[in-house]
Amino acid sequence: MQSTTFPEDDLRRFIQQIARSSGFLEPVQPSHEHAGIRLSVSETFALGELVEAGALSQQELAARLGLEKSTVSRLAAAMQERGWLSRERDADDRRLYRLTLTAHGRDVADRVGAELSEHHGRLLARLSPEERHALGIGLGALVRELQTGHEHA
Repeated sequence: MQSTTFPEDDLRRFIQQIARSSGFLEPVQPSHEHAGIRLSVSETFALGELVEAGALSQQELAARLGLEKSTVSRLAAAMQERGWLSRERDADDRRLYRLTLTAHGRDVADRVGAELSEHHGRLLARLSPEERHALGIGLGALVRELQTGHEHA
């Protein structure tokens, strides 16, 4: 076997398996179907953030998703075109767009969210209480370190 600096550790294998099992490694434009609705991973995450926050500026959504402002601008425009999102100039700062879900967008978010909740419930139901607790601690620590790594990059 040839020597390499590519990580041969459990962390790489776990992350790769999670990405593969979740469909994040699709070769073309990622698109998933939830509750009969085709949407990208970014759209799924954006819906969740907007449900949680109620309204966000494009910059706030970019920060929450860890995406470039230009990427979120295109994402918001596509979601607006689908009738899911309202993009209006902020009354206090005309340079900003405020993003809110439309009634149709809230319906989509409710349907997608319900399916994801059921899926997560099934996954977690197979874990013991100790495993769920350990998973929460381990993933929380991993996210903290990933965020710390991005801050120092």
